[in-house]
Amino acid sequence: MRFRTKLFAAFFLVAVISALSGLFIMYEGSNKILFNELRSKATSLVTTAAAQLDPDLIAQLQGHPQDETNTAYLKLQNELRQLRNANRRYDIYVRYLYLIRPAENKDWVFLVDAEENPKLVSHPGDPMPHSDVKILNENLQTPYTDTFYVRDQWGTWLSAYAPIYNKAGYYVGSLGLDLSASDIDAELNRLILAGFTALLASVVIALIVAFWLSSLAVRPLGILCGVVEEIGKGNLDSHIELGTKDEFSHLADAINVMSHGLREREHLKTNFARYVSSQVLDKILHGEAATKVEGERRKITVLFSDIRQFTQLSETMPPEQVVSLLNEYFDRMIDVIFSNFGTLDKFIGDGIMVEFGTPLDDPLQEEHAVQAALGMMEALKKLNAEWLKQSKTNFRIGIGIHTGLAIVGNIGSEKRMEYTAIGDTVNVAARLEQLTKQLQKGILISETTYMGLQRRFTCQSLGMVQLPGRLEPIHIFTPEAFSFEPPPSETH
Repeated sequence: MRFRTKLFAAFFLVAVISALSGLFIMYEGSNKILFNELRSKATSLVTTAAAQLDPDLIAQLQGHPQDETNTAYLKLQNELRQLRNANRRYDIYVRYLYLIRPAENKDWVFLVDAEENPKLVSHPGDPMPHSDVKILNENLQTPYTDTFYVRDQWGTWLSAYAPIYNKAGYYVGSLGLDLSASDIDAELNRLILAGFTALLASVVIALIVAFWLSSLAVRPLGILCGVVEEIGKGNLDSHIELGTKDEFSHLADAINVMSHGLREREHLKTNFARYVSSQVLDKILHGEAATKVEGERRKITVLFSDIRQFTQLSETMPPEQVVSLLNEYFDRMIDVIFSNFGTLDKFIGDGIMVEFGTPLDDPLQEEHAVQAALGMMEALKKLNAEWLKQSKTNFRIGIGIHTGLAIVGNIGSEKRMEYTAIGDTVNVAARLEQLTKQLQKGILISETTYMGLQRRFTCQSLGMVQLPGRLEPIHIFTPEAFSFEPPPSETH
């Protein structure tokens, strides 16, 4: 189920439950108020009607069937009918009006009944229902109205009674009236109908309000989901502006910050991909190895390469052609460097500075460096063959490699930083590259690099040499051949 549907259903159910609760409370309250009002009216009516009857006429009645021929009986019956009919109004409807009195056996009997229907009329001497007798005995001195409906063989009623006394203060009988529960129920049904009409209106309003509220809540959520989906697809330029001041707005701000961070990460990835191989980059991004970008002291192997007599070549060619040749050359060289796990430090004019063993440790860094150098020579050989067919100038390069300790990491200021290596190791590699011109060798490696090759390469010793700017001479070698197949133990 979609969130919008759940939210709509929740709002709607809350509204309906609230409306039903209100209707129930209204019904209970109305029922109580109506019942109390009817009891009050019934008490008032029976008391008023009792005051209008002649106690002396009532005293003449014996409560026997013979009373029906008595003049007092007929007169009282006529008066009761008049009183009954006068109180059959829209707001209260008296169904039965009658006179009663306790008999010698303590039962209560009818004296006069205003009912005309022979099937329903109670004759003089007929006993009162047992449920009424107890109530009448307990309330003989004062007017009384039932608290609850009285149920008997004639139905369900709300009954009221008022005692009648003569001028001498003697009790002569009681006047009773009955209000039908069906009349009361009809009044309650009208209230219920009005309540259900209000409930229906509330439901319609609840539907509208629930739809509006769910739309109001889901609209920003839909925008947020859409932007997150776009970010998931790689569109990191997605931005959210809700224009609200609520939790959704805070979430939008957080997503914007996340998007900005992802853009920076992608920018860093793109830039870093220019310096390291895809294998190294994937390991760094997936956290498979610990890396440090601040300056740290570590063992690395540095490779310098340079194009021979590039300055003279540049003087004989247009700048556009020089740039075109360099771009094509660098493209081939970088492919070889990255395939051997090298990290591009920088381009120095026509030269290239590369590190092995950083930013991730590489136990085979010396072998990868020499293999990269030989691969660069092979790639240049193929590139020169292609240029020869196109009547372009050929390049010759020299490469120097040295292994040692250096400071590696982000070095510079807060405004401008560069990932590079600094130290004597870098200087030695640069001097070896320069020495290739003097010794007419394509690749020169130091003794420390040679010692880490593990006999994978055939190298020729060139003896001890004194490098410019260094006090101690170093032993150098030049590789002659190598095995392109790595040994089974090599992993990276």
